[in-house]
Amino acid sequence: MNKKQESPLWKSITNKASEVRENLGKEVSKASKSISEQASEVAKKKASEMEEVISNKASDVSKYFRETAQKSTLKKQQTNSEVWQETENNLEQEEIYHIFVGYQTANQGGTQKVTIKSGKSYNVRIRPNSIEGSTLRLQKCGLQGNDTFLVLHTFYNPELNLDRRINSLVIRASIYERSKTRCLEAYNRINSGLYTYDLPALNLLDFIVKSSNIDSLIGLRYIIASENSRWVGINKGLEQVLDSGNLMEVEKHNLKGIYLYIKSGEPLPNFDKFRQLDSIILNSTIARELKDKYLLASATSMALRIDMLIVNLIYSSPEIDNSKHRKYLSVYQQLREGATVDNGIIQNLDTVIFQDKIPRICKIVYQLLRDRYFESDLKVNQNDFHTVFHKLKKAEKFVKQAENSEKITNRFGNIAIQKGMLIEGVDDAVVSGGVGVLAGVKVLKGGEALMGAVGLVAIASTLEMSTQEKIKLGITEEGNFSGEVAYSGIMNAINQVSWVIGDGGERKLEQELDIFKRFKGNQNRKQILQELETKLYS
Repeated sequence: MNKKQESPLWKSITNKASEVRENLGKEVSKASKSISEQASEVAKKKASEMEEVISNKASDVSKYFRETAQKSTLKKQQTNSEVWQETENNLEQEEIYHIFVGYQTANQGGTQKVTIKSGKSYNVRIRPNSIEGSTLRLQKCGLQGNDTFLVLHTFYNPELNLDRRINSLVIRASIYERSKTRCLEAYNRINSGLYTYDLPALNLLDFIVKSSNIDSLIGLRYIIASENSRWVGINKGLEQVLDSGNLMEVEKHNLKGIYLYIKSGEPLPNFDKFRQLDSIILNSTIARELKDKYLLASATSMALRIDMLIVNLIYSSPEIDNSKHRKYLSVYQQLREGATVDNGIIQNLDTVIFQDKIPRICKIVYQLLRDRYFESDLKVNQNDFHTVFHKLKKAEKFVKQAENSEKITNRFGNIAIQKGMLIEGVDDAVVSGGVGVLAGVKVLKGGEALMGAVGLVAIASTLEMSTQEKIKLGITEEGNFSGEVAYSGIMNAINQVSWVIGDGGERKLEQELDIFKRFKGNQNRKQILQELETKLYS
């Protein structure tokens, strides 16, 4: 059977994306290759039916994105072969946004508000019968006046009755009828692109779907819809606070732009506004579960940038001999995953980092790793936030005394992706071909301790913000932020703070599998189902 002709637009996008990755010198991570090699037979069969050649370099979500994008409704639209315009920052060259569209809008057409990294919002017209993977182009709306592309995701499909499949899973589940009703109500809201206030029901529905044997590609579509519903709630919290604040429009745009980088799963473009954005959302009235989700995503975005700056410094510092780059990098990598480092190189690395011009926050996070801020968790059965917070203040004081007096900036220039950076393995980021946080926020493998340190800094910054600054941002006492609760949430999210003793006697973080992966097919599935259902009524 002959393969269908790719649309000119998608062919152009694919070719250009390949060029960008080559220019960046970014190699595909081993983890991504492993995912491709272990793809399920169902997914392979589905790919064959769609007559799509799936790249072994893509993650599961990226594969799905490319498959469905082939069916774009823009196939018939004439497009200029040169629709791409590069910008100064390598990570910002291609502006692609993933947008979830509710069933009715995708079916009948309509408008949807879309915000991009410039912080500006547009009411975009959605054409009738817009299916999964449809793409739209916003001309000259990008950061540098370049075109931006919207990839649409939806549960609408004229050929597949997805509602029937999900409903069937819920109906057959061994839960109470009232619980089934609440799950179906939650599904109706995520299908419509709305925030699901009944988060316990959504969590139960997630487990029912993810632990089933439903087609993996349909499962990916479900994940996108489910995660989108949660982020709609986070968006609402951000908008409500900004609406009540005293910020100028340009300041609001800057905050929204930073927020879009976080949603894209990409490194922060600068450190100017992260403190204000974290404080707004963490002090909002949204559910604690959503605050935890945002904090993990924010810590990921910031950790990626801090990691890039430190690794780049190791490669570029004149104080480090070229033949020793690998040794210094190895020491830093051990620190960022929480291992104990007993090596003469560490003192030299300290000097290099503290005397450089990299942003101060990078040095504070590095010193937290050196101080092993997390070790208080080994001495008690609960997170002792006050002890950890004391370590943070000690690290801040040490950095101010250790760094040279030259001006430190929160901005930075172009940084090429190099071996050893965490971003090498981040396949869910939009810049890597993924869908960002719509694929679920993942813990950076090998960067667990680093993420915890970054999260601690974000929490401390929120706690220390002055009342006057809070009022300007629109934060009220109604949000009532708790640092101890926030720290507990992010540390639980990062591997459930699971520490083990390595062969060499060092303490290391042990990566735990996602809860749904652990319980999928497990003989205790029924027990887990009951526990999740109990939370509906607690």
